[in-house]
Amino acid sequence: MVAPDINRRRFVTLAAGAAALVGAPEIGRAAEKPAVVRIGYLTAARAWTIGMTDGSFDAALGTKVEWVTFPAGGPALSLLAARQIDFAIFGITPIAAGLSRKLPIEILGSPEIVATSERLIVKPGIAGIKDLEGKRIAVAPSSTMSYALEAVIRINNLDSHSIKRLPLTQPDTIAAWRRGDIDATYINGPFWGELLADGGKQLLVSADLQPAGIFVWNSAVVRKDFADGYPETVVAWLQTVQAQFDRYKADPDGVSRALAKAYGAPFEAVRDTLAGLHYPSFKEQLGPGYWGNNVESGKDAPMVRALDDVAKFLADTGEIQRDGIPGSFAQTVNYDLLNKAFPA
Repeated sequence: MVAPDINRRRFVTLAAGAAALVGAPEIGRAAEKPAVVRIGYLTAARAWTIGMTDGSFDAALGTKVEWVTFPAGGPALSLLAARQIDFAIFGITPIAAGLSRKLPIEILGSPEIVATSERLIVKPGIAGIKDLEGKRIAVAPSSTMSYALEAVIRINNLDSHSIKRLPLTQPDTIAAWRRGDIDATYINGPFWGELLADGGKQLLVSADLQPAGIFVWNSAVVRKDFADGYPETVVAWLQTVQAQFDRYKADPDGVSRALAKAYGAPFEAVRDTLAGLHYPSFKEQLGPGYWGNNVESGKDAPMVRALDDVAKFLADTGEIQRDGIPGSFAQTVNYDLLNKAFPA
């Protein structure tokens, strides 16, 4: 899927080169606003990107905005490390990995809780979970889907060594499915809509893992030096993101239809994907049910504890070093700017 070309504004693709640092704007700490704000976003439609289609972010931030697309969380980390994006919203698995590797980013809440938007889709002939043994399963690397897939294998005591994981982006997964190169995939919407239409069967959704204590969500992140240099821009960005979620909640079908047109995706698939996410407001998140409202209260907050569980899981699988995991992920949350954007 290509980035929607809307209002002739400039969209920067991943192919532009995450490592191309020459000419990247420096953070001018004395400046009131940055010369450009670069916002990373997934290739799949998300409710908050409705603000990309009509210039909402340009107007609210009062500066040039560039939209940079990425296929999964791993490439998003590369873009952040290369200072090619300032903000993004993506899954906790790569975020936990990035923070444990000391990537200088900060968490700005968890505006999207995954329920049915991510699904395990299988080919005909796979009747149940046990049938996944010996199969080829595609999953985007360093993604919430990869974390969920490993949880499925662990919870159901499957023979992990017999299952071949293929690290494919979601567009590449569609092509592999059609070629017959894979037997199943843990994939995001609206991509699963194409697979279901092609004879695939849904085996489970991420919400099915919650009784086993497995929760996945997408967090907003910002580069730390950008937040330090332009705190008011971060506040404005957060408020603008919340405004887009509010637009979606007020008119889910209308927003879904507009995004389907912009992304060139089927309306029904976009509608069902967006409905498969839960959208707690940022103000709600600054409480005991999510992140707490400061570093001290956050130490025992559910999202912080869950993020620690994800990091320990990644250490168990060898993706990160255990000694790199922060003592508390609460220290990686920018509570000051969240509270400034959404005062009690």
